[in-house]
Amino acid sequence: MNLLDLKRSATLIAAAVGLLLPAWALDATAPFGFAWGPVDKVPKPSAAFRDVNVTVLVYRRDRLPIAEMADAEMVLLDVCRVEGLQQVSWVSKALSESEAIAKFAQVVAEGVRKYGESKPTSEGALAWENGRTEAISVSEPSGNHRILMVSRGPNFYSCSAEHDAISNQSLRARWLHRPEIPNVN
Repeated sequence: MNLLDLKRSATLIAAAVGLLLPAWALDATAPFGFAWGPVDKVPKPSAAFRDVNVTVLVYRRDRLPIAEMADAEMVLLDVCRVEGLQQVSWVSKALSESEAIAKFAQVVAEGVRKYGESKPTSEGALAWENGRTEAISVSEPSGNHRILMVSRGPNFYSCSAEHDAISNQSLRARWLHRPEIPNVN
């Protein structure tokens, strides 16, 4: 595959991912009924770990608390020590190429309807609201595709600045490097 074919494929996938992004990621509130800021009560996660000033709550398919998450394989909540919930990442279940394209197309249409045109990021994702919401489709070695999405809260950048000064991984980019997940349909 030459460079031109790769660019065309990336553009097609980017357009498709844009349509998959659920409406929650494009709202001013946090996805899935959560609120940005201090967290008083959350459903029991599948796993939790600490990363500098952030506690990451991982919800795998068996622990996803609401029906709105039906297409999700995993949801991660980044809860900052001072700012509270400031990043929600969503990983779709494994999809065929055509399913991923169709879902991504829905996301892009909804994003354009609410916020206008998206802008591509250096990582190949589509971004709305100056990067507060992003989505990308990734291919797996198995040939399946997953849609990755992230939504960030209003105080994300102060949390991220503290995190990034100490950590070897950018909090802003972590959603692109999600933990490996099983291919469960």
